Amino acid sequence: MPETPVSPAENQAADFRARLGMRLVLWSTTALVILAAIVVIGAFLSDEKGEVLRTSQLLLSSLLPLFATWVGTVLAFYYTKENYQTATQGTLDIVRTVGQRLASTQVQDVMMSRGAIISQTVPAGGLDATPLSEIEQKFASIGSNGSRISRLHLFDQNDRSIAILHRSVWSEMLVAGLKNKPPIDVANGTLGELTKLPYPSAVGGTFEEFITKTVAFVAINRTLAEAKSQMEAKPGCQDVIVTQTGSASEPVRGWISNIDIGRLSQAS
Repeated sequence: MPETPVSPAENQAADFRARLGMRLVLWSTTALVILAAIVVIGAFLSDEKGEVLRTSQLLLSSLLPLFATWVGTVLAFYYTKENYQTATQGTLDIVRTVGQRLASTQVQDVMMSRGAIISQTVPAGGLDATPLSEIEQKFASIGSNGSRISRLHLFDQNDRSIAILHRSVWSEMLVAGLKNKPPIDVANGTLGELTKLPYPSAVGGTFEEFITKTVAFVAINRTLAEAKSQMEAKPGCQDVIVTQTGSASEPVRGWISNIDIGRLSQAS
C-alpha cells in the first residue's frame, strides 16, 4: 500500500519538534551543570561549609523537579500530537486493508453452501402447520463445528428462505409459550402459535416479524463487502442469504453469518 504523502508544513513541524527536543535537553543539561558549578565553587570559597551544603541540597531538591517537569511538559505537548497522528494513521491503514479484503472476496468463496445448511422445510400451510416437536429435534442437530446448531433456517417447499430462528430467540419463544394462557405444548403445538406471541423489536411486535424481517439477501456474484453492507442496513440482522440475483423470491444458494463476516473483517 502506498504511503500517505507528507506535506511541507508537516515536515517543518517535525523538524521544529526535533530541534526543540535537542535544545531542551541541551539547555537543561547546561543549566544543571552551571548550577552544580556554582554550588561547588560556593562551597569551596565559603567558610560556612555546613550552611553551604544545606543551601545547595535545598537548591538542588527544589530546582531538579522543576527542570524535569518543565522539560517533560514541553516535550509531551509537542510530541503527543505526533504520536496521536501516527496511531490514527495506523488505524486508518488497518481499516482500509480490511475494507479492501472484503471488497475483493467473493460471496460464493466464503458462504456455506445450501447442501451444508441445516434447515426445516415449512409445509404449504406455513408456520401454523410446522410442528414444534420437529423444530425441537432440529435444534438437537450437530453442526459442522461439532456442536449443536445455534441457528435454524426455515425454507419453503421451493427452497426459498422464510426465516432464520436463532437458538436464543427459540428459548425466549418457549418461555413465552409456557407463560401463555393456556400454555402452548411443544409436543402438540405449532410454530405459528409461538411466533404470533408478542416480541417487541425494531422490526415489529411479534416473534414472527423478528425472525422473518431480520434476514438480508445478496447475489451470489457479489462481494463480502456488499454482504456486510446489506446486513448492517437491516436492524437486528445477523444473517445474509445468498441467492442467484439477491432476491428473496429465489431458491437459497448459500448463507453467510455475522460471525463469518466478523472473522474475515479482523486485521491480519
